[in-house]
Amino acid sequence: MRFGRGHKGHRTLMRGCAAFCLSTIASGGLAQDNFFNSVNVQIPRTSAASSAYSLFGWLNQKIGYGLEAPGVPFSRQDSELTKVETSLFMQFDTAVNDSLQLRFSGKAYRDTIYSLNDNPQFSTDEPNKFRSRFEVKDFFLERQYDNGVYLKVGNQLFAWGLSEYSRVTDLINTEDQFTFGQQDLEDIRLQVPATLLSFQLGDWTLNSVLTYEAGRNDTAPLRDEFDQFLRLRDSGLNLEREQPDNQYEGFLRASTNWARGDLQLIAGEFNDNNLSVERIETIGSIQPRLIYSQNRMRMPGIAGNWVNGAWLMFVELGMHQDKAVRPTAETFFGQSQGWAQKDQVLSAFGLEYNGFRNLLLTIELDNTHSRDHDEFMADQRDQTSFGTRVYWTALNERLELIAVWNNLIDADIEIGRLSVNYNWSDQIALGLLWMNYSS
Repeated sequence: MRFGRGHKGHRTLMRGCAAFCLSTIASGGLAQDNFFNSVNVQIPRTSAASSAYSLFGWLNQKIGYGLEAPGVPFSRQDSELTKVETSLFMQFDTAVNDSLQLRFSGKAYRDTIYSLNDNPQFSTDEPNKFRSRFEVKDFFLERQYDNGVYLKVGNQLFAWGLSEYSRVTDLINTEDQFTFGQQDLEDIRLQVPATLLSFQLGDWTLNSVLTYEAGRNDTAPLRDEFDQFLRLRDSGLNLEREQPDNQYEGFLRASTNWARGDLQLIAGEFNDNNLSVERIETIGSIQPRLIYSQNRMRMPGIAGNWVNGAWLMFVELGMHQDKAVRPTAETFFGQSQGWAQKDQVLSAFGLEYNGFRNLLLTIELDNTHSRDHDEFMADQRDQTSFGTRVYWTALNERLELIAVWNNLIDADIEIGRLSVNYNWSDQIALGLLWMNYSS
């Protein structure tokens, strides 16, 4: 959802959402696993002999309202509706043969806010981006070989790592950053074209992933409430983007588990999904041209968890090598050959407690340490964030409540989020989200 972020010190937002689920399945079995932003209908897998295919989906209606006016230079000037979005998700699964499976899923969006609201302040980019769009979600073939090798080729998701708020070792998928802090990390991952090869070696599972043209994080358009480049655009600078020189990215993971926990060893060479300045060109132009691209990086990392009774502890550690770091405002235009590159050590520590009935409590502490820190860097040597999460269910899990508070690691911003979801039936769910941003 997109809501008024603005540039005031305190911003409060609200969303109302009604989700209607339509399901057509070959097997006739239906189970429902709901979360707030979309209602996910899961279908039990059936053998090729009993069902040649399965087809299901859902229709989602979202209505957003910005309680505070962001003001100039954002497009929205008043407290008003920010979204009237209808989306349709469909997923098709079929068995090509006994060992080869095919999945295709996609999501179509239509936001009628641009028809209901004739706000002349909308930038051209906003309706072009959000009025109508279609996303290919999963689109892959998967095969399990008799020798234990598993192969999966196509558009897919990878949920590596354990941190909820920081990308420590979970670096394969890009993110939907059209909104800010209104969804859990697991809900903003975007599928990327990749080949996954997996096999067992004793007690270990080995995974290798190769991606090509995975792209970058999706960011909001010009003058949108979540426009990350607004200050630079508003100053009259020309912002351009170049494709990275190497479009291939590779990742390796070795994972194992024991009675009380799991362990992952991860390594990768990849393009940073966040853009950084590659160079600044001033010759032959009245206004400076900022050329953005994705910096090439490498990462070794480790993640693990341990369970003791009602407690679960998780730790994640990763070295991000050659990370392009943002310079200070005073030295920004002095780095004409691009932002400096530093090695950063990212760490996350978290605890979960589920000793209460229908209640799950989570706390997480994250830190980013920049090696060879200097006075030209905008961020401090150590950046620390803290997050808490409460998940509660009632009425036989038909009612769900999620409360999140997070102090962001890369900005002096605190985010509070409260969402309530009620599963009216197996086909209809209602939800409400309240957001608060303060800085």
